[in-house]
Amino acid sequence: MNTLFRKIVCAAIIAIITILFGCEKKATPQPSPSPSSPSGNSDSYSSMADFFAKNGVAMQSYTINAGTGGSFTTPQGTVVTIPANAFMNGSYHLITGNVTINFKDIYKKSDMLLSNMPTNMVNGAPLKSAGEFFIKAVHGNDTVQLTQKITIKQPFNSLPADTMMKPFVQNNGVFIAGQGWVPADTLATVSRDLSLSDYVFSLYSLQSPVDSGTWCNSDNSYFFSAFPQTSLTLQETDSVSKYNTYVFLVFKGLNSMVHVYNGSGNTFPYAYAPQGLDCTVVAVGVKGGTVYSSFTPITIGSNQTVNFSMSATTTADFEAALAALN
Repeated sequence: MNTLFRKIVCAAIIAIITILFGCEKKATPQPSPSPSSPSGNSDSYSSMADFFAKNGVAMQSYTINAGTGGSFTTPQGTVVTIPANAFMNGSYHLITGNVTINFKDIYKKSDMLLSNMPTNMVNGAPLKSAGEFFIKAVHGNDTVQLTQKITIKQPFNSLPADTMMKPFVQNNGVFIAGQGWVPADTLATVSRDLSLSDYVFSLYSLQSPVDSGTWCNSDNSYFFSAFPQTSLTLQETDSVSKYNTYVFLVFKGLNSMVHVYNGSGNTFPYAYAPQGLDCTVVAVGVKGGTVYSSFTPITIGSNQTVNFSMSATTTADFEAALAALN
């Protein structure tokens, strides 16, 4: 009788355990596979704006006590130092408590392209960059302004120091198609000390409107003056509107890449091409959710015309080909 009772009890326990494990398994659903685009890619985009938003450098957020100040170092090696009592609100009162610093730094040409942050001057001429960064300070629901300078140290990234680097900023703190970088004469200064391993960017004020944030860039605007300027015409053999094509020149051996804007029809004219330099014409677009691209290496010649055609790709393959140009 006891043996029979023990068998019944064991069977009941096994049944209960089976039920519990079955419930636990159902409570942890497995991720479903991502929907594929028409070409079989695992990624899909509604537009080029969507492409840049999903693949550009991600924003980082840091918390600083406004009363005591502080510093942080980004994964890219940028060091931001904020002194005590460096922030004020719209009524010009000092801010106490925590301030959130939204920050983004970009050093590689591939990241510049994927973030749609090329190194064009406002007139379209190319710049040689030592790195870009975005900064925005927020206290509660309000963006804030500076009362004194903050310091941003940009690493050399194993490159030789360039004493011709100067500070540049974006108009209105936002990169708008057709606009570019302008000298930051009244906004910020850059000091150089070749005994250090950084470019020191002293930022005295945030760009208006402050709720848009501030984009800054260390650039050499003199490098390209050593090369004759020529006209370069990039001709898409497909329809530009078919892919909403974006075209860039990614220079070889230089931390520089420029956006070449669509002119008329399927042409992309560029009047500031440095003759004799090697670069790659990189075109990228989106059609039906799928990425299309083209990579065309060239040496810039006098009044040159270059044809290119788009073909379907994946984001991973596009990024790998782009990273090879860094």
